[in-house]
Amino acid sequence: MNCPFCQIPEDKIIGENQHFFAIWDIHPISQGHCLIISKRHVEDFFALTPEEASSLHELAQETRELLAAKYQPKGFNLLMNCGASAGQSVFHFHLHIMPSYGGVMSGLKNIGRSLMQKFSGAL
Repeated sequence: MNCPFCQIPEDKIIGENQHFFAIWDIHPISQGHCLIISKRHVEDFFALTPEEASSLHELAQETRELLAAKYQPKGFNLLMNCGASAGQSVFHFHLHIMPSYGGVMSGLKNIGRSLMQKFSGAL
């Protein structure tokens, strides 16, 4: 299997628990953009067990606290794409946590434009 999320070096991990780990996104949308990635290779959110979903919530809260203390954002955007038609490009579960520093959804402006361009030909 050639999955980039199955090959993350331990020194890149900024937080973890039994089922997930967090890393900084290598193509951040905003300062502090990070990913929470499942340790078990599963395709998307819908493949998580109830125990994993609970564990995801716990690490998301811890990661939010870390980002709030480090960057003092005004809010957060959370994003998960499930399936190619929804924009998923790495088929290993991951949750984007993007600090927001401006208006509502400010961190997603570029994502929206990018997705519109990507899918405009498919409509």
